[in-house]
Amino acid sequence: MRPLRKLFKTLRETHDAPGDETFAKSGPCECSPEWPALETTANGHVMRALRSSYYSIMTNPEAGKFVARCTGCHARYRAPWVVDGNGPMPCDFARKAAEPAGQERPHGTVEAEYTISTASGNDWPALPGIDFATLFRPRSLVCEPAEGEGDHSFRTGTVLVSASWELAGTWGVRVEGAASPEAADLIVEEMARQLGEAAGETALHYRVTG
Repeated sequence: MRPLRKLFKTLRETHDAPGDETFAKSGPCECSPEWPALETTANGHVMRALRSSYYSIMTNPEAGKFVARCTGCHARYRAPWVVDGNGPMPCDFARKAAEPAGQERPHGTVEAEYTISTASGNDWPALPGIDFATLFRPRSLVCEPAEGEGDHSFRTGTVLVSASWELAGTWGVRVEGAASPEAADLIVEEMARQLGEAAGETALHYRVTG
């Protein structure tokens, strides 16, 4: 789990989970109806959380330190949940995402390129009506549209990610400004999983450079 810990270093004030009574209380929800809404924190800022059928890489209690609680009674939510990607960004992230146009390309420590293909070796099926620009943005991260070299680009924190249709059955992804190769891997891993879910395929991602 070391790569995950490296990624979470950028989120300095997330709450350590089991038994952390300072943020979320143990025990059942006391609200009526139960669990009216959920919230979590990142960099000391409260963010909306959503109930889900799965954990993200950042909310899985076996891997990360994020905790969700009821907005009413502050009981800790112990079922799968994700960060609401449509909610407002924490201030620290917003400042980084709003850099002047002349600084659009982040000056990070890692640049890496990847391919995403189907495990079966088949071409990706057509997905009419799918907004790939939105589909590729990891739901567990706060993402914003950005200008990049690829067909679909977004920024998360100081990281710029671009995805392009490169060859038959293959998407190419470029990650710039990640804190480490492992942090870049985690971003592309979630992109691949979301693409696979939408297409009904098992997706494989491979780091080509970086």
